[in-house]
Amino acid sequence: MAHPDLNELLNALLSMAQMLLTKQGEFLPIGAIMLSDGEIRHVGARIEGEDHAGSQPLIDLLIENFHKEAAKGKLRAAGICYDVLTVPPGKHQKQDAICCSLEHCLGEAVDVFTPYVKMEDGKFQYDEIFAAKRTPQFFRQIHALNSQLLRTGHCASHPETVLLIRQLALCGFHIN
Repeated sequence: MAHPDLNELLNALLSMAQMLLTKQGEFLPIGAIMLSDGEIRHVGARIEGEDHAGSQPLIDLLIENFHKEAAKGKLRAAGICYDVLTVPPGKHQKQDAICCSLEHCLGEAVDVFTPYVKMEDGKFQYDEIFAAKRTPQFFRQIHALNSQLLRTGHCASHPETVLLIRQLALCGFHIN
């Protein structure tokens, strides 16, 4: 991954997921956010009145909350971590993996997969990490605006460019 903020979020989420797997043998989706000052906070999701909501409703709730917070300029980066089945590069069968869906307010969005197998002794063995680009969901309004500006070639004094610069400033970035 290119941005150091996403590496920090990945480390926070991956270590939490691995700890939960070791202790519980499974885990529900979890999130982490990076505030504009660089502080990382773990985030959980719970749906009122649902004891066993399932993974997808929890992922949807985290996405919705991250999108709202990003629109307010409160987040610099965010990630959701969940268990998936995937076919790792060079393999032909699906296997369990920890997936960390990570996004940065500057537009980088990536899914990072850590395949794993549970050994006979109950311990987990983790395989090589791989990644794939993803469509931004948390910072989609910033990404869409940035894409539009690049497509139309607006200059720095254009109102939409000024709006993008203000949004990035809310994310903790300052452009002179």
